[in-house]
Amino acid sequence: MDRFNVLFVDDETNILNSIKRITIQEDFKSLFAASGEKALEQFQENEIAVIVTDMRMPKMNGLELLEKVKEISPNTVRMVLSGYAQISQVIVTVNKVGVFKYITKPWNNEEEFLPAIHEALEYYKLVKENEIFKVQIEEKNKLYKKILDSNNNLVKNSQKDINYIKVVSKIIFDLKNNMYDNSKDECSRQKYINQLIDKVYFQYLETIPSISETFTLNSLQSKFDELKSRNLPIIYDNNNTAQINYLGNKRVFELIFNNVLEVITWDSKEDEILLNFTHKTTLNINFFIRNKNNFLKTISKTEAKLILNFLDNLGKMFGGKIIIVPDKFLININTGLKIAD
Repeated sequence: MDRFNVLFVDDETNILNSIKRITIQEDFKSLFAASGEKALEQFQENEIAVIVTDMRMPKMNGLELLEKVKEISPNTVRMVLSGYAQISQVIVTVNKVGVFKYITKPWNNEEEFLPAIHEALEYYKLVKENEIFKVQIEEKNKLYKKILDSNNNLVKNSQKDINYIKVVSKIIFDLKNNMYDNSKDECSRQKYINQLIDKVYFQYLETIPSISETFTLNSLQSKFDELKSRNLPIIYDNNNTAQINYLGNKRVFELIFNNVLEVITWDSKEDEILLNFTHKTTLNINFFIRNKNNFLKTISKTEAKLILNFLDNLGKMFGGKIIIVPDKFLININTGLKIAD
């Protein structure tokens, strides 16, 4: 993790030089400004964890500076280092801008100054962690609300579909809880992965009510023509495979197929992929990736693992499964679809 930034503001060069010497070995990054105006410029370029400012400075004094900092960067921990220590001014500063520490000049480096800086950084870190936790809770609450709303809209459907929704919802909860428990990603990264999972989940909800129907691969010809136009080869194990009548949930089949293909094409070009349809007792779809590095890159991604895991669990509900074969650079979809009677 990058070091936190601590900004020191004082119009006396000798004070800033002294602070520079005593903080050079510390585990935070020290930034310096000789005026309130210069200090505010630092906020345009950096995330400031802690600001330590003098009170008496020309043009913009310490109180005015801290008032502006509170407005533009409310999480920045505000501290004062000043030789001006009238109790009335201290009270005004604390009441107006919420000063974390007020240290008077001259100071003791080891017993007063540096410990105060580290306390402020710990406080800032705690605030940041609380914000991340808050975002995670909000994301979970949004998901709960979406699921509840979806379930309320679908109660008129059959008990079988309601049971399916319960199972899929539990899969989603488990995947997301596992992501929050183990992920060290930033909130923005977690939000992106959440959106990917939610997209597939709501695609599944659009397949409700479940319909078991007879169809052939020829019914997907427009999709296959599009893939061929993108130089993605499609091979059947024999000429009759495309004409076989399968019985099953066509919409779920298409959902799983399209999303596996989307995951694969994150890192691989279409002409690096070979799509193979085979039929023994059930329909199998094999995605071969000719570029080893791109294949390994894809299957190692957190979002790919989560989406493929979800699709695998969804497929199992309808008799299928997804298998990743790393040494063959292959992702196999066993659809579970059998020949219609």
